[in-house]
Amino acid sequence: MSIVESTVYSVPGESGSPVELRERYENFIGGHWIAPTTGEYRENLTPSTGEPFCQVAYSGAQDIELALDAAHAAKECDEGGPPGRRSRREEVGPPYRTA
Repeated sequence: MSIVESTVYSVPGESGSPVELRERYENFIGGHWIAPTTGEYRENLTPSTGEPFCQVAYSGAQDIELALDAAHAAKECDEGGPPGRRSRREEVGPPYRTA
């Protein structure tokens, strides 16, 4: 015989929930929340009920270009950037490295 334990949490967005939700989410690009260039948002539906629980950015081609530019800049920084500069990975070392 096995014992099954369960924990019931309040629904996100309701009092007592361990998850806090915003009413609206922008694009997270280059470490910053940025409104979509389209200015449009769409409802984000919960799969359990099909009801909307927040709005999310409805991004366009310009938003994709901004995200790609940020990703390429981050990659360049991680790979060392200009000659002679150490990469962020080299500066920090492996995740298991200790002092």
